[in-house]
Amino acid sequence: MAHVRDLIDVRSGDEFDQPVPFGLVYPLRTADGAEPPSQRGRTWEHLTASGRELRPAS
Repeated sequence: MAHVRDLIDVRSGDEFDQPVPFGLVYPLRTADGAEPPSQRGRTWEHLTASGRELRPAS
């Protein structure tokens, strides 16, 4: 199965990218298309612990 890079937070609509399998997840844009407040990569665990529910964007 191919690695899914494009992710979306089903709660907020914010978009994320995970360029490397099991690597850091980077915010791309907010639901309204704006730049995210921080473009720092986070671990999957950090994002889910902070209430994000990430799913493949397609």
